Amino acid sequence: MTRLGRLVPAVLAALLLGPAVPAAAEAPPPPPPGLGIRLLDAPTERKDDPRARVYVVDRVRPGAVFVRHVEVSNGDAQPMDVLVYPATATVGDGRFQVANRGTPGPVPQWTTVSPGTLRLAPGERAEVTVTVRVATDAPPGEVYGAIVAERPAPDAQVGVALRTAVRVYLSVGQGAEPASDFRVDSLTAARDATGRPVVLAKVHNTGGRALDLSGTLRLADGPGGLSAGPFDATLGTTLGVGQTGPVSVVLDKALPDGPWLATLELRSGLLVRTVQGRITFPSAPSATSPPVVPKEVPLYEKESVVVPVAVVLIGVVALGLLLLGLLTFLRRRPAGGRQEDAR
Repeated sequence: MTRLGRLVPAVLAALLLGPAVPAAAEAPPPPPPGLGIRLLDAPTERKDDPRARVYVVDRVRPGAVFVRHVEVSNGDAQPMDVLVYPATATVGDGRFQVANRGTPGPVPQWTTVSPGTLRLAPGERAEVTVTVRVATDAPPGEVYGAIVAERPAPDAQVGVALRTAVRVYLSVGQGAEPASDFRVDSLTAARDATGRPVVLAKVHNTGGRALDLSGTLRLADGPGGLSAGPFDATLGTTLGVGQTGPVSVVLDKALPDGPWLATLELRSGLLVRTVQGRITFPSAPSATSPPVVPKEVPLYEKESVVVPVAVVLIGVVALGLLLLGLLTFLRRRPAGGRQEDAR
């Protein structure tokens, strides 16, 4: 193989993989203020799911056993005694609600944590092992719970315990995981008591898993051709299987009444839905305009998706043409390099 031929694979590898940069040993940042807890690992098959990076989200069979790890941290300037335990939870009225310690439920029955008590110095972190042993007779369906870190109240009579938790979403059953899906039934323009415009989206969970909804709203075709956004949806809306609830987006108080073309993009994990509808905000505080039925925007109409995909495809085609050209050049070149003309 010629020298150029040996260089081509190396050049292509550098283009595809990028330069090798040694990892720098950096000290971890200080923990956030107060009591903290976060998930440290997730299933390999869910590595691209943003929900699975912060919550325990799994499809499990009866009798299954799996292990996760959480980190508990003390961001205060004083030592902290912490209890770590599994708890049951419910999903309703658009909220994920963790029950008090000792409330019976599948997750606390199936789950053990080690260690269950911690003494954390200021700024200290500790790793806790979470082992889940699903009951062999567990019925199919969704199960909710949490891994809770609790700082007991100094005075059990009058104090208030501080709690933070990692949510647990388990889908119990045989075979493939039920698909997640939802639809946006309506968009409603309103103003709150202070006069701020608010968009309320009525969302229905039509799939087989619970949803944690987030998203953004953009406004276009407003008075004088104005556009506004993106505005983030208020976090915290959780919908169980078959449930319906509102997702709210609070906007700038100075925003004109409209009319506007509203584009709402909502997501839960890897699932994304985008809808559009024409809305007009009421002028008075605490007033609501009639809801409108939005139209779902197909994937091929989303500029934020189409443009990046097109750029990637163009890059792949260009790289393929470059590779084809180099290989063609090498095949046509004599093996011994340049030859002198016969005399």
